[in-house]
Amino acid sequence: MFKSRLIACSGAIGLVLLGAQSLHATTTGPVRFGAALTSSSDPSNAESGQRCDASNGIPKGSVCSWVSVQAYQNAGHERAPKAGTIGRLRLVSCVAGSFRLEFAAVKPKARQAKIVRDGPVISYKADPRQVDADPNTVCGGDNADDFKIQTFPVNVQVNKGYYIAIRTSKTGTLYCSGGSGVLLFSPSLRVGGSYRRANTDTSCNLLVQLQYK
Repeated sequence: MFKSRLIACSGAIGLVLLGAQSLHATTTGPVRFGAALTSSSDPSNAESGQRCDASNGIPKGSVCSWVSVQAYQNAGHERAPKAGTIGRLRLVSCVAGSFRLEFAAVKPKARQAKIVRDGPVISYKADPRQVDADPNTVCGGDNADDFKIQTFPVNVQVNKGYYIAIRTSKTGTLYCSGGSGVLLFSPSLRVGGSYRRANTDTSCNLLVQLQYK
């Protein structure tokens, strides 16, 4: 009789543990790094886009490498936390544009970086409510709490410790209301090059987030 009760008790404990493991599995979200994006992620002061040649020391018409060294609303998550495959790119922008995704190795204190891998070209759309000729339309909605997160499927390898970078002359996927979270390089950095010191930085953070498969 005692043995039967013990077996039944052990079975109940096993079910409880299995249930706890299942609950943990269902509540674990995707692994991401870069900006923490929500419907309130405001492309402040970049609603019409920012050109890299608007920054001091960048020649007119330049295409730059924009290297993210501060993660918007996500401090400590600037770098890839592990080696793996990136399956999704997420961003927020009021205006349309495009860039090439890149990965950089960075020496933040020295303000130096080099590009270690190229990714795909990402072409993003404008918020359809952003119509400059109509004062009744506004990116992010009337209360600035409905910014649209655009998602793009990608398939690119990343190593642990890589930083997010983009190559473009102009972008709207920025928050530009403080900080110095983006290093600018002109001419743009190329894969296989040596470390270079940034020309300057911006008072911005990239509104770009990467998600592992």
